[in-house]
Parts: sequence; C-alpha cells; structure tokens
Amino acid sequence: MPQIPVIYPNLGIFERTSAHLLHEVILYEDASEEEHALTDHLNKFASVMGYTNKMRVTRSEERQGLIRAKALASRQATGDIIVFLDSHCEVTERWLEPLLAPIKENPNSIVLPIIDLINPFTFDYAKAMVTKSGFDWTLTFKWVYIPWEYFDIPENNVKPFDSPAMPGGLLAVRREYFRTLGEYDMGMEIWGAENIELSLKTWMCGGRVVVAPCSRVGHVFRYRRPYKGKPFMDTTVHNSARVAKTWMDDHAKHFFRARSLPTSTDVGDISVGLELKKRLNCKNMEWYMKNVYPDLKVPEYKHDEL
Repeated sequence: MPQIPVIYPNLGIFERTSAHLLHEVILYEDASEEEHALTDHLNKFASVMGYTNKMRVTRSEERQGLIRAKALASRQATGDIIVFLDSHCEVTERWLEPLLAPIKENPNSIVLPIIDLINPFTFDYAKAMVTKSGFDWTLTFKWVYIPWEYFDIPENNVKPFDSPAMPGGLLAVRREYFRTLGEYDMGMEIWGAENIELSLKTWMCGGRVVVAPCSRVGHVFRYRRPYKGKPFMDTTVHNSARVAKTWMDDHAKHFFRARSLPTSTDVGDISVGLELKKRLNCKNMEWYMKNVYPDLKVPEYKHDEL
C-alpha cells in the first residue's frame, strides 16, 4: 500500500484514518505570532498523545502565505501520495481510501473528496450535494451542478468522475506527479487562484482531475478571510492574472476584459510556468475548452466592444 503524508493541522485525522495508510502528518505554521504561535503546544501534544512518530510540526519564520506554505510543506513529505487539507477541515470515517483508488488507476490524477458543510458559528455538519467544480472568465471558482438523472444510475452515486477544476483546500496527488507539475506557482501571493492554475495545468499537461464521491470531508466556509493580504494588492486578482498570462493563451483577453484590467497588467515573472508548459508539451486553452470544459463559452461581445 502507498505511504500517505497529510499536510494538515487538525488532529482528528489520527482517529478517522486507517493507520496502515497514514505515513505522516505535516503541520505547517506560517510565521504565526504571539498567542497564535502553536509550534511548542503542538509538539507537546504530539508527545503526550504518542503521535511523535507520525506528526511533524514545521515553522516558517517569514510569512509565506497559504500557497507557498503548501508548496514548501510538500517538499518535506516522504510518502508516496500527498493529501492537502486546509486547517478548517474535518475528515470523516474511511475518507482516505476512495481518494487513492483513482490514483492507482491513473497515477497522473488529482483526486478530490466531496466537500461537506461545517457551520462557522455552531460547527454543525451537513452533507453537501455531489458536484463538479468550474470557474468563469474572471477565474472565480464555482460549483457545477450535475443533472439529477445522472444519479438515477446506481453506480454513478459511487463512481469517481472527472471535473474541469478543483477547489483549493482538499486534494490527493502522487508526490512525484505534483513535482512534475511544478507544484504551486511560487510567484503567487498569499491566497487565491492557485486551484485554477493547478486545474488547468493538470488537464493540459496530461493529467486529470477526479472527484471521488465516496470520500467526504467537512469544510468550514467562513464569511470573511481571517488573515491579512498584501498591502495595496488584491492577491486573488494578481494571482488570477498570472494564471491567465501563463495558461490561457489568446483567451487571456477574456479574463482581462471580465476583470476590467488592461492586458499590460504587471503579474511578475512567469517564465517558470511558461517553461514548464513548453517542457511538458502541454495542450492549449482551446483544447481544454473543447475537451474538458465545453460549458466555458467564449463571451459574445457587441461589435463596438471588440
């Protein structure tokens, strides 16, 4: 069986994961300060609970932001398959096994659970609908609902299925394949659009994004972002523009129009992503829209808007 490192800071993971599959849990503390600095507390907890052989706490003294923090933490993983889980997630019983089966079938798969709903005030848990993931021309994530008749076939209720995109916080991927894909874009800032970038390059560069409906993980959907961004920068817009200029070819113009941004917007150095795209002989955005996400239509403009 593969060895699974989980990059995740919720210790319920030990109670609801098959011990023979759980290789290590990596907790990444991103320069937390004062009462939010938990490294010592977590290490003491691991010692008391007997988790020191599987739980590792690593700390950055300089703030990296969510995106770079996950990439850096993944480089410390030693297992075969990496599972990323955000801090505000809660796994359910036997959540892991369904994520592994599609990777065994196709090692170039990124596999997602169904994301259930945890109330941010009461922490009540509610099952969510089975959906795919997508995005619009602003590169804003959205859920893509599946026609009800799809589930009239019994096996479709449990069979993994392809998704054009993925949410950002919960996924399983083979460690070496994640590195082949260039991990996350280290030029992105803090949070936002990293899931769209990983979705596009996975599909365009020979992989697939799969939802495993038998795996369910709860997620606290917060009403506001609980951390600061970069001064004078909307990180989501900045990161999305990097995705557009790197992966969307001529269709990037639709992003900039949807965001009311000039195509000359400075997104920093994207040479690493462009080189990756060339090295892996990745397909283009036109192919992705035709073969993976046909519901993403080219916008219709009035003649004087072209």
